[in-house]
Amino acid sequence: MESASPESRAAAASGERVEVVEERTERETVFANPDGTTFTLEKSVAPVRVATQGGGWVEPDATVVKKTDGSVGPKAAAVDLLFSSGGTDGELVTIADGTQSVSLGWPGALPAPRLDGARAVYENVLPDVDLVLTATVEGFRQVLEVKTAEAAANPALNRIEYRLGAENLTVRAGAGGGVDALDGNGRPVFRSPAARMWNSAGDDAAPAAAQQSLYLAGPAQADAGEPVPAGPAEEGDPLAGPGAGDTSSVLDLAVTEKTVTVTPDLNCCRPPTSRTSRCTSIRRSSSTSRSAPCCPRTATCSGTSPAATTA
Repeated sequence: MESASPESRAAAASGERVEVVEERTERETVFANPDGTTFTLEKSVAPVRVATQGGGWVEPDATVVKKTDGSVGPKAAAVDLLFSSGGTDGELVTIADGTQSVSLGWPGALPAPRLDGARAVYENVLPDVDLVLTATVEGFRQVLEVKTAEAAANPALNRIEYRLGAENLTVRAGAGGGVDALDGNGRPVFRSPAARMWNSAGDDAAPAAAQQSLYLAGPAQADAGEPVPAGPAEEGDPLAGPGAGDTSSVLDLAVTEKTVTVTPDLNCCRPPTSRTSRCTSIRRSSSTSRSAPCCPRTATCSGTSPAATTA
């Protein structure tokens, strides 16, 4: 007969369950029960801890910071996530899980970002257009915020082509207008829902927004018909998605080996008569006595386990 584990003996002696620390994962926690023989597994759909380079665990924290090497990224995430620190090389964001990664490049120079919580805000990437990257524990969201009707008329917004790079993954169009990054066995490691665009027709104080997302796919999603968002939407945040009464649309997304191209719905960005409009990507910023047009939505990146299957 096998002897009881140290945790089982400790639980029986104390009358309280004791964690089996060596069984920890990002989503799972195992406890020895006070009966001295059974165990309890607690499993979360989102990471409750993330691994450190030193082999320990820390609480997830998507707050974006500038690191000692000059790079920008979240304090503690389940994926390796790198945002641009600004410059002329066009690099925007890279998300990686081990040796597998996906990178997106912006078609132009980027200013140094303004860091605000989980967001990196690149102001005026086009006149009166901000690009906002929001880190999550498992990925990121990207939004273009078009602040004025004049900005929405910029021909540069007619078609936005992002440079695409992938290491040890194949990127292809996915179900429902999204994008999947597949490993050598055809299993999704990263995925993005369809790009969206919306305005603030339902709220005169908020602008419109366009959003796209990319994130890590987990085993729990193997049989899901739709991808799970990379992070929870913040209630009342106009950049998180369309609100009640807002007009929204799904955007055309074209994927090649080296590019991802988003075609905005310019009709969504046209303001009502005698009113100015404001477009925002992923989130809408507050703007009194303005109504917001729809803007193209870019993608949120988050990673999933390589064990996940195609949705």
